[in-house]
Amino acid sequence: MDQRNVERDFWIEQLRLALTVIVCAVIFAVSVTWFTTADLDTHSRTHALALSFGLPLAIVPIAQAMAIRLRLRLLRLHLKFRKLANSDDLTGLANRRSFTERGAAHVEASRAKNSLSGLILIDIDWFKQVNDRHGHEAGDETLIHVAQTLIHAAPPDALVARLGGEEFTVMCEVKDIVALSRIAEALRQATESTCLIYKGEVVRVTISLGLATARADDTLSALLSRADKALYDAKNCGRNRFTLAA
Repeated sequence: MDQRNVERDFWIEQLRLALTVIVCAVIFAVSVTWFTTADLDTHSRTHALALSFGLPLAIVPIAQAMAIRLRLRLLRLHLKFRKLANSDDLTGLANRRSFTERGAAHVEASRAKNSLSGLILIDIDWFKQVNDRHGHEAGDETLIHVAQTLIHAAPPDALVARLGGEEFTVMCEVKDIVALSRIAEALRQATESTCLIYKGEVVRVTISLGLATARADDTLSALLSRADKALYDAKNCGRNRFTLAA
C-alpha cells in the first residue's frame, strides 16, 4: 500500500475516532449534569445542561485535532523510515530486502489467483568498463539511468528492484512465457536505445536478461535460481539478449 492510501485510511480512522470521542464526551457530560442538578430550579438546570453540552463540543475537538496532528507526524516518520529500510539508496527502487518480501508474496498471490508470476533477472553488460573508463560517479549515474529506463519500460504494476551491484529484477503477472518475452525485449530495447550524457560524454550500456515463470511448487528462491541460470546463459551467448529458463 502506498503512502497516499495509508494516509487516506489514517484520516478516515482518525475522523471516526474523533467523532466517537466527541459524542461520548457530550453524552457523559450531559448525563453527569442531569443527575447532579436534579435539585436546581429549571432555569439553572437548563443553563447547566447547555454548558455541559457546549463545552465538550468546544474543547474536545481542539484536543482531538492536537492529538491527530501528533499521530500524523508519527505516521509520516514511520513511513519515511519504512521507505528508507526498503528502498535502494542510489536508485530509489525496491532493495533486495523489499524484493524478497514482496516477491514471495507476489508468487503466493499469483498461485492463489491461478495466474502466472514472471521474473526477469537483469545484469548490465560490461559495467566494470563504465567505471574504469568514466569513473565511479559515472557508474552511479548509469545505475540510476538504467533503473529509470526499466521503470518506464516495465508494465505499470511490475515490481522493479535493484538486488545489488549492477543486478536488477522485474517481476509481474503474465499470461504466458511469450508475454514475458515481449516485456524482456521491451526492456532490452529501451536500454540499448537510450544513453546517458555524463560530463559531455555519451555513456551507452546494454543489458542481459534471464527469464523464468513460477511453477506450481515454486518458492521465490527457486524462481530466482532458474532466472539466474538463464541470465548466465544470456551472458555466455554474447550479452545484450534474453534467455528463457529451462
